[in-house]
Amino acid sequence: MALTWILALFLTIGLHIYLPWRIGSLFALQNKTWLYILFAVGLISYFVSMSLKTRFDSILINIFCNVSMTCLGIFIFLSCFMLIFEIVNLVHKLPPAKAGMTVIILTAVLSIYSLISAYSFKVSNITIPVKGIENEVKIVQISDVHLGASRGERYLAKIVEKTNELNPDFTVITGDMADSRSALTKNMFTPLKNLKMPVYFVSGNHDVYIGLEEVENSLKENNVIVLQNEVVDAFGLRLVGLNYMSADDSEYDPHRVSDETIENILPTLDFSGNNPIVVLHHGPWGMEYINEYGVNLILAGHTHAGQIFPATLIANIMFPYNKGLHEYKGTYIYVSQGAGTYLPVMRLGSNNEINFITLVSR
Repeated sequence: MALTWILALFLTIGLHIYLPWRIGSLFALQNKTWLYILFAVGLISYFVSMSLKTRFDSILINIFCNVSMTCLGIFIFLSCFMLIFEIVNLVHKLPPAKAGMTVIILTAVLSIYSLISAYSFKVSNITIPVKGIENEVKIVQISDVHLGASRGERYLAKIVEKTNELNPDFTVITGDMADSRSALTKNMFTPLKNLKMPVYFVSGNHDVYIGLEEVENSLKENNVIVLQNEVVDAFGLRLVGLNYMSADDSEYDPHRVSDETIENILPTLDFSGNNPIVVLHHGPWGMEYINEYGVNLILAGHTHAGQIFPATLIANIMFPYNKGLHEYKGTYIYVSQGAGTYLPVMRLGSNNEINFITLVSR
């Protein structure tokens, strides 16, 4: 997996060299220096913005981060269209200037569409059969909102309003509530106070990056119940809330934030009793360990389903449980695509969603 990230870095750098050269050639530019500079600035800004947003709270930094990440999305689409151009051009020579203009127009149209798609969310309705459940239980799952530089109080208020309309028995937030320091302002989480049902939270990797204690304190102030490797009983279910962690010590996790693992933590928790067991964990992994404890359902997020094409294809390879409902030896796992976005505020080939989950007797 580490090799994958290294290859991805070299590919990114290579594309930032290739694209200005190729685009300049298509338009017969004698001086391509400004194009190289433009792409180099873009590449540097991606990495700088990721560092700044986790450390500082500033309107200017938020603007810089949003512009940088939008440029990243545009760069991805431009790379894809240029690849298509090169393949077609091998078979049939295309007029360079016209082909270049077509690539730019298509990139612009797809970028605008993806930006629009990222500023709304849908409700996904899922019914899951659970052995041993006595009464139907309705749960809203919210995951990966990523409040901060790109999304704020107003977007969260819309999620809260829709959740109240759905009227679940309780709501769970499966991590990555925030991803920048600007999320830790006084009123960012205030809409959560308007939720009319119990709300449970487990941490994601981004909550840790920006300051987990501050995130959790802000949530507690707004009536959210924070679970830290804890077990609680609710509505005839046993809820197990796990901190963000890797499945085991052998797993490579570039987002690893502690020495805890699912393999080591599970034996310390109380799984006794007859109530069906629902595990809340940000990452959709560790199924082989969780299944051993008779768990009926896991609710997770993290993947964003790849968020934008072609990352949507890559995510399917990286995560055996990438989105939606799956079953492993009698244990169900539902993986949310997330209510927000990370890096570019764009969606293509995936959707922002909150999940309305109905548990019924099996």
